[in-house]
Amino acid sequence: MRLPEIWTREVWARAAAPTIPAVCVVGSRMISDATEHRADYVGLDRWVVDFLPGRQLSSTQAKAALRIAMAPDRLEVDRWAALLGMTAAEVRGYAGVSV
Repeated sequence: MRLPEIWTREVWARAAAPTIPAVCVVGSRMISDATEHRADYVGLDRWVVDFLPGRQLSSTQAKAALRIAMAPDRLEVDRWAALLGMTAAEVRGYAGVSV
C-alpha cells in the first residue's frame, strides 16, 4: 500500500473513515447496499460489471470495481484500479462517481 507523502486533514479523514461496505454474492450477482452497481456471473469465474461492459473480470477484479463505485475517495482506490489495468480516474468516470 502506498502511503501519502503529505498527511492533510482530508487524508486523515479518509484514513480514519469506517470500513468499506461489504460486497455480497447473491446467486449469480455481486451486490452491495452502498451502490446501485452490480456484477453478474457469466461462468468460468468470470464476472461482468454493469459500468464496465465488454470486460470479463475475475471475482477479485469485480469486487475491486464495485469497491471503487462504493468508496471512490478511499486511499486504496489506486490499488483497486490497478487490478483492473485502469487508473482510478478512469474507473470513477465509468462508474459515474466523483471525489
